[in-house]
Amino acid sequence: MRTDEQRMLAEMLDAQLAGGPLPWTEVIDATGLALLGVPEADGGLGTELRDAAVVAAALGRGNAGLPWPEHWAATRGLAGDDASDALALLHCAELVGLCRTMMRDTARFLHERRQFGVAIASFQALRHRMADMAMALEQAEAMVDLALDGQRPQAVSAARVLAEDAARAVGEGAVQLHGAMGLTAELRLGGYFRRTRVLMQADGTARAHLRRYAAA
Repeated sequence: MRTDEQRMLAEMLDAQLAGGPLPWTEVIDATGLALLGVPEADGGLGTELRDAAVVAAALGRGNAGLPWPEHWAATRGLAGDDASDALALLHCAELVGLCRTMMRDTARFLHERRQFGVAIASFQALRHRMADMAMALEQAEAMVDLALDGQRPQAVSAARVLAEDAARAVGEGAVQLHGAMGLTAELRLGGYFRRTRVLMQADGTARAHLRRYAAA
């Protein structure tokens, strides 16, 4: 898919998930994602991993919690290291999506919450914390984008490590900046944070990917 088509796909998914997570079959049926991963010659939408990553990031932004990476890898008939690396990159893309929403929700909260007559977003210490979270997220997203270009083992592992670093920095930072409300049922943040913790245990830990990076 071209860049504009990827953007349209992302916007379509964002709109589809705007009301909250949907059942797996409903998302697939409503968006035609079953055809992504199927060669165009066979009537599908193509087999580019980058397109699959667009979907994974959108599902992360909506915290859909759906087995899209596994579905895509199975559709492509991937196995062994190819499947492992594809799953790792798609989970990285989902982590980036999850972090994007946690960042947005936290920024909104900081601008709405007031102390001493001003929004706490104006407090320098909190601004510095948000800047650190944003930096970690930008680094992770850039590395995931680079790894999608060549899918070399070293780049995949670097992306996996940076995505986990970002998930930890953004997730823990968002929870702390929300104070006592961070993990309450009132906010969707808790669900996003829990999903990042699940994905951080997938595809091997960051430590395992660090070892592979060093070996490569």
